[in-house]
Amino acid sequence: PAGRILDHKMVSAVHGSLIETDIPCKVYILHINEQLPPAERFVIQDLDETHLLVQPHRLEYVKAEVKAWQQKNQFIPPADLRQT
Repeated sequence: PAGRILDHKMVSAVHGSLIETDIPCKVYILHINEQLPPAERFVIQDLDETHLLVQPHRLEYVKAEVKAWQQKNQFIPPADLRQT
């Protein structure tokens, strides 16, 4: 009809890398993201309990941070308790 105005919304697409992980690891990733200055943050979208969309050029940084965190928090029994 004449005089009708349609509201067209633009669709925006974002290129990102999908990370699927367990909940504790995802919480850690969100923590390191929040510790960074806003211009350096890498999380694009928190999708659900186990998925994050991150900036692709920061994926290796995220992997390295998670690996260091996992190694730091890994339990290694004392030598006298290890089974041989």
